[in-house]
Amino acid sequence: MTEANPNSQEPFGEPAAGATGTSQAHPIPPRQQPYERAFELGFESLLSREPSAGHLEALGASRRGGVIRLPALHRQLLVDTNAREVNVEHAGRARRAWAILAIHYLCAQDVSSDAREVSLGHFADSRGYLDVFAKRIIKRFLGTVGRTAQQFEERSHELGATRVPSTGVCYRFDVFPRVPIMIVRYEGDDELGPGANVIYRADAEHLLPAEDRVVIAELLLDTLSGKPIEEDPGECHEGRD
Repeated sequence: MTEANPNSQEPFGEPAAGATGTSQAHPIPPRQQPYERAFELGFESLLSREPSAGHLEALGASRRGGVIRLPALHRQLLVDTNAREVNVEHAGRARRAWAILAIHYLCAQDVSSDAREVSLGHFADSRGYLDVFAKRIIKRFLGTVGRTAQQFEERSHELGATRVPSTGVCYRFDVFPRVPIMIVRYEGDDELGPGANVIYRADAEHLLPAEDRVVIAELLLDTLSGKPIEEDPGECHEGRD
């Protein structure tokens, strides 16, 4: 996701009281808020595009007045284009990572369909993320909610996921209407421990930017682990959490 410009021209601080000559206190740079900047840029892009009713329908979304309704897992995201905010229906403001992901999805220009099932490595522009993906998604899944098949099944049912026939335990999660994510857990054997894979539809290539394809899997794991889509009242916006 887009980060704030580190080359801001705003002054970082003032000379220390009593400083003379060239001796000055070392200024402390202001803390960056890349998620806030990405959120602002995303909304600017969405508003400039003014997606039509047909475009939103192709993405599984709808509009009533200034609010775009977008299903996300078992909830509804409400993208308020007048207030420039994204809320979770009946809950409050969406976590910034979810909000930015939703806005990027709604900004997709190519809404053509390609239902082929592929892994992250299928996307040429995502291959640079494969090592990160293995650690932050696969390893994390197997160490938490996917530690056992039973635990994975229980949490998947709670989110309303669909069981998919597979050689392992596989569930499909409708994260966004056009971006379902399948997670497959393999039991392993005496020599190899459990394994896992994440399956996308091929059209995720033009529905989400490269980094967002990793983020969407990460946010799915957050939700599987019990973290809500809406933000905690005391949550800041400076990072994914």
